[in-house]
Amino acid sequence: MRGSAASDSSVWSRLPQELGDAVRPRIPEIARACIDAIAAEIPDYSEKFGDGPGRATAIELARRGIERDVDRVGTPSLWQADRLAGFRGHGRDAFHSGLSREAVQAAVRVSSRVTWRWIADIAREAGLSGDVLYGAAEGMFADVETSMAAVAEGYSAAEAAVAGSGERHRRLLHALLGGRTPSEVDGLIAVSGLPVPERVAAVAFRALPGAPELPPGLLPEHVPADPAGDPPAALTPAPDVDLIGLTGLPPGWTAAVGPLVPPAEAPESFRIARRAVDLAARGLLDVPGPVIWCRDHVTTLLLLADEFLVGQLASTTLEPLAGLPERRREHLAETLLALVRTRGSAPELGRLLDLHPQTIRARLKKLGELFGEKLDDPSERLRLELALLAERALPDRG
Repeated sequence: MRGSAASDSSVWSRLPQELGDAVRPRIPEIARACIDAIAAEIPDYSEKFGDGPGRATAIELARRGIERDVDRVGTPSLWQADRLAGFRGHGRDAFHSGLSREAVQAAVRVSSRVTWRWIADIAREAGLSGDVLYGAAEGMFADVETSMAAVAEGYSAAEAAVAGSGERHRRLLHALLGGRTPSEVDGLIAVSGLPVPERVAAVAFRALPGAPELPPGLLPEHVPADPAGDPPAALTPAPDVDLIGLTGLPPGWTAAVGPLVPPAEAPESFRIARRAVDLAARGLLDVPGPVIWCRDHVTTLLLLADEFLVGQLASTTLEPLAGLPERRREHLAETLLALVRTRGSAPELGRLLDLHPQTIRARLKKLGELFGEKLDDPSERLRLELALLAERALPDRG
């Protein structure tokens, strides 16, 4: 954010002082035009900016803002902290006034558009060059981006400040998992009291019908969590430490811990965790307790990312085994998986599978008849291994 604001200011600093001199006397007119346009185009502001003190106050605030922006023309590049603080204040005021986030951001867009039209006309009247117009446009468009982000930060901060710490944490949790914009998340982090983590892991919960309520104290207070929400979830930068208490989940409850990722990728971590919970409920993940660590099941999660496609891989690749008696097929599939994984000899495979080498030789001969040259092709062996693993992961496909 700071880098963007600094560069925005430097755009204005490269413009000639003549532009600021020409615009400054017209600022009161521009401010009135901005408020009129906002009232006309945004229903939420129509009454607020109608005749009366509300309109006069809005015009005065707009005048000060435009004057502050014009003062940047031809001046050394400075970090415009006061400018962005003002827009954060607009966001906070909008929330407390009952306006929507969308309305206040729309007001920023409308005001910027009107201001730009006036500046362009004034620059032409003053005989300034096209390069000046281009530079002013660049500065205005950059201002819109930073202003919108600051408004969102202020709005989010005010929104979260009215809630207790638990509610703030839940808002932050769902903002991160829902893929909200970085500016909105930054505002929620600022009021949540939490440090900004480098990586986070999402937790997905699942409770069977009739399961007891989750007892308090299983998660530390600093962990944003909403196990009873829709969807039930938690988020932590230190899963190995923060989630120890989940071993005490009551009967009927399951929790899956997604991979550690940068905060911007928290929705992906949560998606994988929810997938793991669903697969475990179907008996497709072998888990010894109520907590599923996705890092321990990467292969299965990858294989089952698209069940239809992996089912097609298994059925087409292992077609030579089709039609064999079930027991015979299981024995050959077991030997085939060991073979493509190790490329071992009959004695080596015998030791691995705890079978006599002669039994292995008989199976290898049959596999050679069924699969032929595919057993010597590295890419085909990989395909066979994936198909065999898929078949194990989806036993109903066998």
